[in-house]
Amino acid sequence: MTNQPDNTAALSRRGALLAMAGGLATLAGCGGGGAAGAVTSVISGLSSGGTGSFTTGTIAGLGSIIVNSTRYDDASAQVSRSDDGVVGSLRPGMVVYVQASPITASTGGDALPTATANRIAYASEWVGPVGAVDTVARTLTVLGQTVDVPATAVFEDVAGLSAVRPGQFVEVHGYLNLANGHLLATRVEVSNTAPGAFRISGQVSGLNTTTRTFSLGTALIGYDTTTALPSGWANGLLVRVSVAPTQVGGLWRATRIRDRESQLADLQVEDRAESELKGTVTSLDGTNLFKVNGITVDSSTAQVSGTVALGVAVEVHGAVRNGVIVATRVEVENDEGLQVQEFDFFGTVSNLNVVTQTFTVRGVNFTYNANTRNEVPNWTTGATPSVRVRASLIAGQWVASRIRLQS
Repeated sequence: MTNQPDNTAALSRRGALLAMAGGLATLAGCGGGGAAGAVTSVISGLSSGGTGSFTTGTIAGLGSIIVNSTRYDDASAQVSRSDDGVVGSLRPGMVVYVQASPITASTGGDALPTATANRIAYASEWVGPVGAVDTVARTLTVLGQTVDVPATAVFEDVAGLSAVRPGQFVEVHGYLNLANGHLLATRVEVSNTAPGAFRISGQVSGLNTTTRTFSLGTALIGYDTTTALPSGWANGLLVRVSVAPTQVGGLWRATRIRDRESQLADLQVEDRAESELKGTVTSLDGTNLFKVNGITVDSSTAQVSGTVALGVAVEVHGAVRNGVIVATRVEVENDEGLQVQEFDFFGTVSNLNVVTQTFTVRGVNFTYNANTRNEVPNWTTGATPSVRVRASLIAGQWVASRIRLQS
């Protein structure tokens, strides 16, 4: 995203879908039936008359939250965690699952489409001690697993990857790449205090129900007879596992094992809900069937751009049918498609200091400079207007590229 045009592509795609939905509705009303009726059945979750919407992706802004170029009002949303953690504030870089009202199209310009979130779920993927940091390859290891850390990853409490030290503890949000066993980080929270439990997610392999052991990547995990197992417990299941922080006999001992493939049911996403998914392919389940972030996608009637393969990044548009996303369009991307380059924040300015060129919006501290496009009148008077801030995280600081009054 770059200044004003940065949302144009995303907005035009969504606008095209909304316009198509309206056009097909008109055609059906004129007796157009046939193909129009078939297509309408697939995309009827759009704001032209569907029951709601569902999306999963990275939080790309606050006020309320911005996900996949749509602004979701989360004021009345039920927020939950699916990783045993304590529910806290939604922050930039977190990967979320949102069940919401139908999406209202943009009002023009670079205004964002909007919807009202009803339920939001989020979770981090890996929690544990840092084993090694490689600032050249931009990786770190957690519980022996590799985390790929792009320059766009949001860091909490440290300036960036170069400030992370072995022995510290991290909580990493992001996307699993099951082709190489890595985690692509979108947000990294760093602490010097050990958490009460570590956590790892991945695909079950090497399951031995006699010894009650299995592997996630290179981590060998044991469980006992009192451990509740998810439905369909078998090799290949995508799970998130909390483990005791001390290994016993070379094993991490599971304290809880959770299914990572039940998001639609957990959020009570209804049939016909317009859906947009951004994530990685976590399973190939047959001809035209695959999973994205654990959610099943049927691409048999979709326009597919690129080759769908395990671990690749994809963007999927479609609608929910019986717990499956029936895709109308699938776009294969590189990992940059999952990375947020610039973020948007909506809110009231506080702590403005025109000398140090700093201010705060939504609890986030920003700096600005001569290159910032500041369109707020009377900025230097210390007023506290309601603004929209576009910013990037550079060397641990949020640097505003554009500031304007909130429309």
